[in-house]
Amino acid sequence: MPIFGYDRFMRTVNFCKTNVPKFLSDSIEPIKADDEKCREFGVEFGVKQCQQLIDGGERFIHFYTMNLETAVIRIIKGLGILNVKKELPFYKG
Repeated sequence: MPIFGYDRFMRTVNFCKTNVPKFLSDSIEPIKADDEKCREFGVEFGVKQCQQLIDGGERFIHFYTMNLETAVIRIIKGLGILNVKKELPFYKG
């Protein structure tokens, strides 16, 4: 699931009782007041993380969109794996 904004990210972290790596919390802390910068960071981080998985041999990646597919589409485009011949049921162009 991409980072959609600082508040939502922290709610999810607290709800799931998850530990956030220091490099990630250090990266997002300075931009936490700017939702657009947090979303952009989330896309960039998502692309890097997915690329590492692909480079490591993973063949399938499952995304949770939480009905906010824009960030996921941007990650898929950033990875260069969007199949433009296949219509996505939620894609608006």
